[in-house]
Amino acid sequence: MRAVQTTSWEEGPHQVTLDAPPAPSESQLQLRMKYVGLHNVVRSRASGRHYSASLLPHTVGIDGVGVDEATGKHYFVIGMAPNFGTAVEVLNVDRRAAVPLPEGAAADAAAVAASVNPGMSSWLALKLRTADLPQGFTALVLGATSASGELAVPLARALGAAAVVGAARNPEALAAVPGLDRRVELRGDGGADTDWTGILEGVDVVLDYISGDVAARVLEALPPRGKAVQFVQIGGLSGQPSINVPSAALRSKNLTIRGSGPGAFSIPEMAKEMPGLVAALAAMELKKPQLVPLDEFERVWADKAVAKNGRIVFTL
Repeated sequence: MRAVQTTSWEEGPHQVTLDAPPAPSESQLQLRMKYVGLHNVVRSRASGRHYSASLLPHTVGIDGVGVDEATGKHYFVIGMAPNFGTAVEVLNVDRRAAVPLPEGAAADAAAVAASVNPGMSSWLALKLRTADLPQGFTALVLGATSASGELAVPLARALGAAAVVGAARNPEALAAVPGLDRRVELRGDGGADTDWTGILEGVDVVLDYISGDVAARVLEALPPRGKAVQFVQIGGLSGQPSINVPSAALRSKNLTIRGSGPGAFSIPEMAKEMPGLVAALAAMELKKPQLVPLDEFERVWADKAVAKNGRIVFTL
């Protein structure tokens, strides 16, 4: 069967031919893989730059959608173990790691394969790293034009948000993000000239994909002695590793700060949330990804400019 593997960290991944896996055990499903996403973490693992990839040969891919040919049922699968990879024609997978796609889903299977990875960050942040958000809460997404930030908008609504505010530096890209109630252009160095008038007073939770000076200025600008605000740090689009906030600013606000990432929750906790995330995404009208035959993997891998035209999903 066709597969994509890295056999040398220096050379990178290439297409190979492997023996098909044996018949699945009682605890496994055997899936014929149909769609496999090329995410940033997939590139990192396949290049040996990610902590979760330490064994050679390394099979590329952390997730995807496959079909159980015995039943015709489609499943989303995900895994980060060193010996796990989804860029194979046939995959035996633990039944506990396979999430069935809902029948009659609005989104097609390829779009789901493209969207779970970027959607996971906001879903897990809201589900596992917040507490007792009010009914009909208001969310502020810092970095709303990123792939993850854009998906955070409908996913926050799926989890009960009544209003979502998006903030980003590019006003044209921000205007194209659907579903936002308000848009805030981040102006000046590190957002120093941003006008937050009438915005932060109503925010219940901040999903921060930017970090650095922008995040610090938002934390400082939150109204003192105001309503409870939960700030969840998720990403580092700014490239700045630190958020420097005066201690007096923290003492004057009803504020909770948490991080959300692999160290902030356990693998079982994350796995428990996958069915809800997949169901939520499957019910949405998602952006169509670029579909690329697996035989063209090496061309697309070498040409990172292809990703500028949308998320990439390999078809098998």
